[in-house]
Amino acid sequence: MPKTIALIESLDTKLNEALFAKECIEKEGFQALLIDNSTFHLDVNRGDVTPLEVLSELSLTQEDFEKMNKPERIATMGKALEKFVPRLYMEGKIDGVMSIGGGQNGSMAAPCMKALPFGVPKVLSSALACGVREMEQFVGEKDIFVAPTVADISGLNPITKTMIQSVCASIMGLVQYGKTYEKEGDSKVIGATMLGETTKGTEKALELIREGTNWETVIFHANGVGGRSMESLMETGQIQGVLDMTLHEIVCEVYGGFCAGANNRLLKALELGLPVVAAPGGLDMNDYYNDATGRALPADFAQRKKILHNPTIYHVKVFKEEAIALAKLVCERLGSTDKPVTLVVPTKGCCQTTKPGGAIEDPEVDEVMVQAFKDYVKDNTKLVIVDTDINDPEFAQVVASEFKDLVKQYGW
Repeated sequence: MPKTIALIESLDTKLNEALFAKECIEKEGFQALLIDNSTFHLDVNRGDVTPLEVLSELSLTQEDFEKMNKPERIATMGKALEKFVPRLYMEGKIDGVMSIGGGQNGSMAAPCMKALPFGVPKVLSSALACGVREMEQFVGEKDIFVAPTVADISGLNPITKTMIQSVCASIMGLVQYGKTYEKEGDSKVIGATMLGETTKGTEKALELIREGTNWETVIFHANGVGGRSMESLMETGQIQGVLDMTLHEIVCEVYGGFCAGANNRLLKALELGLPVVAAPGGLDMNDYYNDATGRALPADFAQRKKILHNPTIYHVKVFKEEAIALAKLVCERLGSTDKPVTLVVPTKGCCQTTKPGGAIEDPEVDEVMVQAFKDYVKDNTKLVIVDTDINDPEFAQVVASEFKDLVKQYGW
């Protein structure tokens, strides 16, 4: 039976372009389900699914919708698609989803792609998927393939036809050859967080954790998206245990910074009852855009210890009062459950550039952070202090041992 690709398009403005995409798909032996997400002229039957059919997912009538202004219509259609398209997938009616258009079409199509499970083929092409714009609106923490359209999708010509064909080829390739891999046998999957600044310690700890077990490990870059991605996979049951060794996203959540975007870190794993061993990787530094990019820097930037991590990003040591507040917050979040958790803390720096001899080393800040962990740790949290930096092999050995001890309490 031919595989079916959902094609989400605003047919009140992109009818000819959408029909060309449908033709590209169907001539290769696939089926194309053309979903019309137009926000005007709802009663015209141009696709396989009308805008009113999509809006019925929210129990909205045409009269309800037409009372809304343009921004409200766009947001509402996006919410309707967010329910409608995943339902089609769960019912086995589609095998992948794609969208081609401008900012409006992309903003309506992206939510339903984000709502689909990991591994389901998703391709979004937009005229706004380039330049200085953030990709958050199109991708979030999901596995969505994004491509700029180069030219605006307004009329068929050699450029737009080539781009539409390329996007169609992408989704057809994913639908035909994409594969979702399951974990092996009865193995457990451990999610871990890491930055380049904590790579050595995290990778060594995971290597030791895997020794003598059938556990599989997945690493997430703690950059404002990675932590969210890990938590999203926890919710779908694809991660069963957590080595949250790099809590740097919490710094950016509280004080702003390059890796902002993953708020309320730590809480999801505890809410789901997963075993958690945490370490304050990157909790002793923030990161900011190099001022050459025109991004705002903190007013006290000149007073801070800092180093260029790369031409774009500064790494900046936190102040004492910030170190105390961050340690307190971590303890509060870990203490939000009555289940046992473990917190392993180094005394000599939480990342590569803050260790002894590092470019932004500050032993006084390290000392107050360690003391704050001691002062604020909760009863459910086992606090282990290790007199090394976070990337030292001895620290990794302690982390691995503590993880294996903790998961025994969870029946692993």
